[in-house]
Amino acid sequence: MGGAGPLLAKYPRLYAISCQQNHIIQQMGMYRDTGWEWDFRWRQSLFESEIDMADSFLRDVECCIIQPQNSDQWVWLADTAGQYSAKSAYSVLRGESPEEVQVEAFQELWKLKAPNKISAFAWRLLNDRLLTRANLTWRQIDLEDNTCPFCSSMEESAGHLFFHCRKFLPVWCLVGIAVLG
Repeated sequence: MGGAGPLLAKYPRLYAISCQQNHIIQQMGMYRDTGWEWDFRWRQSLFESEIDMADSFLRDVECCIIQPQNSDQWVWLADTAGQYSAKSAYSVLRGESPEEVQVEAFQELWKLKAPNKISAFAWRLLNDRLLTRANLTWRQIDLEDNTCPFCSSMEESAGHLFFHCRKFLPVWCLVGIAVLG
């Protein structure tokens, strides 16, 4: 969309004052005879300094082709199946082969000035060692149900919890806003 990076990172101020932070595209406009018409809503009137930013934002989203017959979905372009994996993410970020990424990522991970609990969690996430229902099933632990307890629509895996679960996506957006400022 309109240049490098997600729009949230490019326009954090507009996102912060948006009334539609947790909406899907279908809720942010309407398809008319002339094509898709966006309907953005803000909690307050835009300040003079935000008008140019909003104009740039509108130019970025105008290039998007909205297909009303298709449902919104997340697709991980670094994987041919469109599914996210922590290994493929690091491979993309570092531009290296997965083996090199794993060794260097873990070396860098333990050097971070972060609490040990955070580093250990990140290590488990990157190694797909979180005790998700998918991993418990893979380890042959009998479960009555391995679907996500929050949305009940897919198998509970790290990829699902962090990138696909419709109940958790708003949480990760808020975390991103808090981190980005």
